[in-house]
Amino acid sequence: MCSSDLGAPLLDKIIDSILQMFDARNGGFGSQPKFPHSAAIDLLIDAATRGGGNAEAARNVAIVTLKKMAAGGIHDQLAGGFHRYSVDEQWIVPHFEKMAYDNSELLKNYAHAFQSFADPEFAHVANGILRWMDEWLSDRERGGFYASQDADDSLDDDGDYFTWTRDEAQAALSGEEFRVAEAYFNLRPVGDMHHNPAKNVLHTPRAVEDVAKALGIEEAKARELLKAAKNKMYAARLTRRTP
Repeated sequence: MCSSDLGAPLLDKIIDSILQMFDARNGGFGSQPKFPHSAAIDLLIDAATRGGGNAEAARNVAIVTLKKMAAGGIHDQLAGGFHRYSVDEQWIVPHFEKMAYDNSELLKNYAHAFQSFADPEFAHVANGILRWMDEWLSDRERGGFYASQDADDSLDDDGDYFTWTRDEAQAALSGEEFRVAEAYFNLRPVGDMHHNPAKNVLHTPRAVEDVAKALGIEEAKARELLKAAKNKMYAARLTRRTP
C-alpha cells in the first residue's frame, strides 16, 4: 500500500477491527489481563462524532468501555486516577501500580468523551485524574512530576494499601455510612484478593440511586452518606504505609 492509499477506507477498517474485539458484557477489548487501550478509545470517540456507518457502534463501545472502567477496581474510587491494568476481564482486580502516562491518556479519553457526549460522569472522572496527579505525582518543592506510584510498599505486600476488609471499613465509618458504602462498593465477607480473601477491591457495580432504592432511603441522603464515607475511608487509607 502506498501513501496515497491512506485515507478514510483504511481508517474504517481499523475502527471495524477495534469494534470486533469489543467485550460487550464488560467493556474494553479482549479478555484478561485487560488494558484500557486509550488510543483505540480516542479513535472511537472521534469516529462517533464524525458520523458515518460505524459512528453509532463506535459511540456505544466508547461509552460502555469508559463507564465500565470508571465503575471498576482499576479506577481508584477514593483518590482518583487509574491503576495500570486489570487482571480480570471485569476490571475489578488491578495491578495496583499507577502510571503517569496511562493517566494522561485516560484524562484525554474522559475529557474528550465529556466534550463529545456531555455526560457529567466523564467530567467527574477526568477531574479525579487531575486531582490524583496533582496530589501524588507533582513535586511542589523541586518542580516536575513523578512517573508513577508503586503498586506495593514491600515484597510481602499485594495491594493491601488500596484494598479493604469489612472490619476496616466499619472501623472508619458510622453505621449509616457503612450501610451505604457496603452496598455501593460491594464490600463482602469474601472479597477479591486471593492472598487475603477478606480484602475487597472497591468497585461500584450499582449506581447510587439503585443503592438508595434498595436501602429505602432518599437518593440525596445516600449521596451525602457516601460522600462522607469516601472522605473518611480516604483519610483512614492515608494513615497506612503508603507505596
